[in-house]
Amino acid sequence: MFRPTMRQVTSSDTRIVAHKSAGLAAQNFMLSMSGIGYDTCPMEGSDTLMVKNILNLPYNSEINMVIGCGIRTKEGIYGDQLRVPFKDVYRYI
Repeated sequence: MFRPTMRQVTSSDTRIVAHKSAGLAAQNFMLSMSGIGYDTCPMEGSDTLMVKNILNLPYNSEINMVIGCGIRTKEGIYGDQLRVPFKDVYRYI
C-alpha cells in the first residue's frame, strides 16, 4: 500500500509501459547527443532479428528502436537539406 507497484495489469500492459519508457529514454539520449554536437536518427522498422543476432541478445528480447548517431556534414547526405520554415510549423498562443 505504501510502495509504488503496478496492480491489475497484464503482462501486455507492462510490456507497453516498458516500450514507452524506452522511447522516453531514447528521446532524452537524442537531446543529450544534440547538446554535445551530434545528430541522431531514430529508426523504427529495422531488421530486429539481425540486430539481436549482432548484439547476441536472446530471441525473445524486443528492440524498441535503433538510433543512428554521427556528425552532420554541411552538404547533407544526398544533397541540399530541405527544411520547412519555422514560421510555418510554429504558432505562439
